[in-house]
Amino acid sequence: MQTVTRSFAAMLREYRETARVSQSRLAQLAGFDHSYVSRLEAGRRAPTREAVIRLAQALRLAPAERDQLLAAAGFLPQRAEHLFEHEPVLRDVVDVLQSADVPEGVREDFRQMLQLLVRQVRRVGFQGPMLTGELTSAN
Repeated sequence: MQTVTRSFAAMLREYRETARVSQSRLAQLAGFDHSYVSRLEAGRRAPTREAVIRLAQALRLAPAERDQLLAAAGFLPQRAEHLFEHEPVLRDVVDVLQSADVPEGVREDFRQMLQLLVRQVRRVGFQGPMLTGELTSAN
């Protein structure tokens, strides 16, 4: 199972090795110089968002894998729910907030309940990175 905390370099190398593709071949498939892929895997170079997408396409990664690679490189994924695969309840929360089948009033009540829960967790002293901002409406 992939996690967002893994480094981009390690994740790229693992995906490339799983695909049984050399650095040179991956560079060729993605339209880059071999040295660029080598520097990415060594952690000596930071990729652009477009570079990550091109590498993911060249490796034929599934959308969830592509989004994990984007997140590892410090970019927002194309579909945020892919980051929550290891936390099914978070996927459910996103689904509810984005569902047109759930009336807006119900979604707003749900957001307010989530905000209350976040405030309660803060009140007991936890100040993790995911709890530093307020929840926003998903349109």
